[in-house]
Amino acid sequence: MSLLEGNSCSPPDLPDSVHAIHAHLNSLRGRQAVLLRQLEQINEEIQAVETKRARIDNENASISKLPPELLSRIFLLCQKDSEHNASQFTASRVCSRWRNLSNGTALLWTKIRITLEHIFHVPSRLHKLETHLTRSGPSGIFTAHLDVHTNLDFSPFLKLIASHISRCSRLSISVLKHPKACLLLREYLEYLQASQLNYLSIHVDWADSGPYDRVMSNVPLIFKGGAPLLTSLQLTGIASALRPPISSDITTLHLDGVYMLELTVYNYRNLLAATPSLVNLSLRGLKIDKPSAGMEEALELPRLRSLRCRAKDTDHPFTSANSLFTALPLHQLESLVLCDVDNLWLFDFPNVKDLSLHGCGFGVSHIGHLMLAFPSVVSLTLESASLLYMALSIEGRPVWWPNLRVLCVRDLAKDDAPTLLKMVQGRAQMNRPLEIVCLNRSSRRRASGILDALENLTKVSHLGSHAEPWPPGADAGLLEDDSFWDDY
Repeated sequence: MSLLEGNSCSPPDLPDSVHAIHAHLNSLRGRQAVLLRQLEQINEEIQAVETKRARIDNENASISKLPPELLSRIFLLCQKDSEHNASQFTASRVCSRWRNLSNGTALLWTKIRITLEHIFHVPSRLHKLETHLTRSGPSGIFTAHLDVHTNLDFSPFLKLIASHISRCSRLSISVLKHPKACLLLREYLEYLQASQLNYLSIHVDWADSGPYDRVMSNVPLIFKGGAPLLTSLQLTGIASALRPPISSDITTLHLDGVYMLELTVYNYRNLLAATPSLVNLSLRGLKIDKPSAGMEEALELPRLRSLRCRAKDTDHPFTSANSLFTALPLHQLESLVLCDVDNLWLFDFPNVKDLSLHGCGFGVSHIGHLMLAFPSVVSLTLESASLLYMALSIEGRPVWWPNLRVLCVRDLAKDDAPTLLKMVQGRAQMNRPLEIVCLNRSSRRRASGILDALENLTKVSHLGSHAEPWPPGADAGLLEDDSFWDDY
C-alpha cells in the first residue's frame, strides 16, 4: 500500500450509522498501524544506508589510510596534550575502527586517575578503573592516582588496584575526611609485593576519631612482600603510620611529621641511615622529641644533593630545623630550600648553588653568618627580605656571594622595591651583575615604580605563581601535592 494512497484534499464520505463509523475507525487504525510499521522500516533502512555511507566516507578519508601503528601514536600524542588524559574515550566515539584501535592500544589506558567526591560517583568510577586495568593489561605497566574527598567506602578501588599491583609503577593515594582510611589501606596493602613500584605517595588527612600509630619506624606495615624498585617515597598527613618499606634504593624522600610524636634522634637517624642512596630529602614538621648524646656526627649519605626543610618550631630547642641538620652531610648539598627558619646554627653550606628562603625572618645578627655560610650561591629565590638586599649590595672585599646571577622574588613588599633596585645597581658596579631578576605578579605590581630602571640594568622576567618544583629538575606534570607549603 502506498503512503499516499487514500490521501485527498476533500473530506471522505463517512457512514451514517454508529456501527458503521466504528468499523470505519477500526479500518483507519489498521491502515495507520501498517503505515507506521512501513515508516519505521524506511527509517531503519535510511539509518543503515547512512551508516554504510559514513563508513565508506571514513575509509576514504586521508587519516583512514594511515597504518594502525601511526594512528595509535597520534592518539598517544593527543592524550599527552589532553588536560584530563581522556582522549582515548573521545577517539573511541568517532567510528568503529577508531574504537577498536583505541581499546586495543594498551598505552592509552595506563594512566589512571580516579576522584571520589560523592557516593553517587562510586559505580561509574569503579567501572572506569576496571576499564583501564583491563585495557592496559595483562602485562602493561600502569600508574594510578586515587583521590578520596569524603568518608565513603573506597575498599572496592583498593581491592582492584591490589589485584593488579604487580604491574603498577606509580601509586598515589590521597584520602580526606575519612576516620578509617589507615585501617582500609593497611587491610588491602599489607601483604602485597609490588615488584614494579618505583613511586609511592600516600596522604591521609587527620580525622579526630581515626586510630593510628604516630611513631615512624623502619618496620613496614604495608607492602610487606617488598617493593624492590621503590626509589621515591612521599608520606604526608598521618600516612607515616602505615610504614611502607624504607628501601636502600630510595633516592627521593618526603616526610611530613606534623602529626608524628616521640620521634627521637635515634629513630630519625636510623630512618635516614636506611636510605643510603638518598639524593633528595624533604622534611616538613618533624619534631625531635629528645636529644641523645653522641648523635652529633653526620650520617654517611654520599649522594645527598638536595634538601628542603620546614620545621615546626616550638620553644623546645631540639624541635627546630637546626636539630634536623646535625645528622646530614651539609657540605654536599647543591640545592637548599628553607621555610619558616629564623636562625641557623654555625653550619656551612659551601656547595649550595640554588638557595630558596621562604618566610625566614633572619635578623641583623644572623645576616653575617648567612653571607659566610653560602659562598657558592648562583640562584636565590626569596620573599621580601630587605636585610639580604642590603647585605648583597655592600661594596668592598670580599664580595658577598660573588657567583650570584639569578634572583627570583615572591611577594615583594612595596617598601623594599628601592632596596632591591639599589642591590642590582650595586652588583653591577662591583662587576658582579645579576643576569636575570624574576618577579611574580604581586612583586611586579609593587615594583612598578622601579621596573624601567631595573630593566635598564638586567633582564626582568615573570615568575610563576607556584613554588619551584621539588626535587629540582623534576617534571612538573608528574608532581603530586606534597603539602609542604600548606599551613600547619
